[in-house]
Amino acid sequence: MNSSCSQLKERKKMDLLPLAIIFSVVGIAFGLFMVFQAPLIIKWHIQATARANWRVEPISMEKEIKNTKFRGMNLMAICILAIVYIKLFIS
Repeated sequence: MNSSCSQLKERKKMDLLPLAIIFSVVGIAFGLFMVFQAPLIIKWHIQATARANWRVEPISMEKEIKNTKFRGMNLMAICILAIVYIKLFIS
């Protein structure tokens, strides 16, 4: 009984691995997009908040672009670490 429960838990964990890897790859792609298209990301954010009846404008566009690129690099790093963790410790 205990063996079959353990096998079921292991199977459920393995079923989610491809989904976790897909999310990580999409995160890396989005992070790259943030790094190389920071002004476009900021423009989209301004437009999205305007639709919700909010006005958002950066005080310094230079700093905002730098911060957006930094957030993109952080997102990529977290997703790469997630993939490494999955490959080394889970699969």
